[in-house]
Amino acid sequence: MFGALVLAAFVAAVERGEAHKAITSKYTYNNDVFPIFRDRCAQCHVDNGVAPMSLTTYKDAYPWAESIRAELVAAHMPPWNAEEGFGDLKHARTLTARELDVVLTWATGGNPQGDVDQKLPMVTLKNGWVMGTPDLALQMPADVTVPADALEATRELVLPTSITTPRWVRAVDLLPGTPRIVRSAVIYLKSTGSGDRDGPPAPERVLALWLPGHQPESEARTAFRLPAGAELGVRIHYKKTWQFEGQAIADRSTIGLYFAPENGAQELLTVPVTSAASAASRGQKVTFSRTIDSDMKVVALRPEQVPPNISVQVEAVRPDGSRAPMIRLNTRPDWSRRYWLENPIELPRGSRIEVVADLENPDLLSEAFGAISPSRTPPPGGPIELAINVVAAHGKGGVP
Repeated sequence: MFGALVLAAFVAAVERGEAHKAITSKYTYNNDVFPIFRDRCAQCHVDNGVAPMSLTTYKDAYPWAESIRAELVAAHMPPWNAEEGFGDLKHARTLTARELDVVLTWATGGNPQGDVDQKLPMVTLKNGWVMGTPDLALQMPADVTVPADALEATRELVLPTSITTPRWVRAVDLLPGTPRIVRSAVIYLKSTGSGDRDGPPAPERVLALWLPGHQPESEARTAFRLPAGAELGVRIHYKKTWQFEGQAIADRSTIGLYFAPENGAQELLTVPVTSAASAASRGQKVTFSRTIDSDMKVVALRPEQVPPNISVQVEAVRPDGSRAPMIRLNTRPDWSRRYWLENPIELPRGSRIEVVADLENPDLLSEAFGAISPSRTPPPGGPIELAINVVAAHGKGGVP
């Protein structure tokens, strides 16, 4: 209820100001802004989407023009937390320079609609398997309900695969049962063993870090090995937007597995890079590294245990002193993903993976758009950890 009242006051204030706002934008919503919102934002910012507002009609979008400007200037949206120009990453979710110019000019220049008689195509929520029907679909056994008195909740469950022989999997996806509340998910292979942080590269257990509106993780050159009888763990974060406050909402999502071909891919491995136990303290800058003891190729990386609202820079340093930038990341709550490199980085034995973590909040605006959550921050004295995903060099360790 409180959120709805705040929103109503905000919209009323914006509408009062519109009559006195000069039109300086050469771009209009109908001709210039709508195509960008439709193609780049409507996977979430659409009726019944997970975002707090639709941007697919002029009536929906123009009250939020100032918020749109602030989000773009702060680089909060689109939600891609890697800095451009440091490392070469696949599937970057960023706007082009022209798209930014169009939206920012419109947002700050009076928000003109254009021809009021122009009919724009209706945009509806798309909720389907992006990669087509999966080879194996595992639906949650029962509904999960976020109660009326809760705005968000996290639920964890186990899904048996019932496979009778080991299988190689090239991609794992999630199809939300109720897209408007499914905010993020981690899908992982259940295991009774515990990996050795200082040991050799181990098989990657995190099969997918799912986010709404993003391409599923599918790389032809890598695969995950599922043993016979494998069980998958699924941790889903649910979050209501202001429109659904006070409502009990149920979800029953489905996990989709896509099997790898019989040959050609290599098993995805992980190399943890972990700070000292006393690293997590706001306002500090921490440097830590790990030296690899075999030849390997780095293909991706992901946060394993990283506080929100900090900066993290990762580089590889070869024995000859040459450096290969991987990523510079400004972390935010609920936007963890695996970042795939455009081209694998070959590292000979003795190379060092170096991480510099600046624990000062890099963005003063982030507090306004989502305060640091203690539950998502490592406890005082806890380590920072990144998982570096690698494959064996020279084609070893491939799918049989």
